[in-house]
Amino acid sequence: MSKTRRTSVAQKRRTQAGAGVNRVWFAVLGVGAVVVLAAVIAVALASIQPTLAEPAETPVVVTGMPLPEYPASGTDPAVGMQLPDLEGTSLDGSPMTIRADGRAKAIIILAHWCPHCQAEVPRLVAWLANNPPPDGVDVIGLSTGINETRPNYPPSAWLEREGWELPTLNDDAGSTAYLALGGMSTPGWVFVGADGAVQLRTIGELDPADFGAILEQLAR
Repeated sequence: MSKTRRTSVAQKRRTQAGAGVNRVWFAVLGVGAVVVLAAVIAVALASIQPTLAEPAETPVVVTGMPLPEYPASGTDPAVGMQLPDLEGTSLDGSPMTIRADGRAKAIIILAHWCPHCQAEVPRLVAWLANNPPPDGVDVIGLSTGINETRPNYPPSAWLEREGWELPTLNDDAGSTAYLALGGMSTPGWVFVGADGAVQLRTIGELDPADFGAILEQLAR
């Protein structure tokens, strides 16, 4: 083979080898570009996807003296004491405060996993549909003991299913509002006069007729 032909063959091989390397390099670049593009798209999609996380917890702030612990028996030391202010958020996340404001109050303490609360809520909803509270009396809920591992979580969904429309304060993870009212069993009931003084506390399921009679007493 002549020197000229050997040179031509060598050049052709180098050209083919270079083309092969270029093809591999472009393929690598193409894969890298696809990966980068996919990452960019994933980040963009993540930025517009709705979050499924629960809203950030809002602590309950207590102003005033908390009520003493609910007694196992005997006279309730909370009777005659002023209701402390409880400030936090309602079931829909809007600001809410329970305080002495010149109106009598019935505060119902509920836990979404409590079987007695589950029995009481629909009964009370049905009764209130035909027996609105007397003028000057507010009926308010307190949702406490919130635990995502227990039944009927979240409590807002449970109460909505039951047709519960009463303004309801969400307690925090430390059960601050629950403790400020005396750490009562659920359902618990705190009845407060228009002067802000506690008139009665009781626990357990309450017959709607008895509940109505207490509301009438508060309105006087």
